[in-house]
Amino acid sequence: MKQGPDDLPIACCLTSAELREREATLLAQFKSAVIETEELPDGYAFRVPGNGESITIIAEMIMAERECCPFLTFDLVAQPNMGPVIVRVNGPAGSKEFLKTILCKPEAAI
Repeated sequence: MKQGPDDLPIACCLTSAELREREATLLAQFKSAVIETEELPDGYAFRVPGNGESITIIAEMIMAERECCPFLTFDLVAQPNMGPVIVRVNGPAGSKEFLKTILCKPEAAI
């Protein structure tokens, strides 16, 4: 029987040390690239510049987070004319609180 996203626990499978390392490197790079955060009913939308460096950071973050947080859903929209990229991250009930702690800048954590 296939599990749906609502059946997955809202928890990261990284060890505390691995999570601290991720927060100090990849997640810190992602947070520093974010120029705007929008609260959604079930997660957040992050606006980042549409340059190659930012898109690379987003891709690496999505690949890494899909492995340790399989309950999350990622939507990526690249605006035309090299405009900003919007990353929507959401999941089942409880995901928003989790995302607030790992992806939102402290001043943007609503």
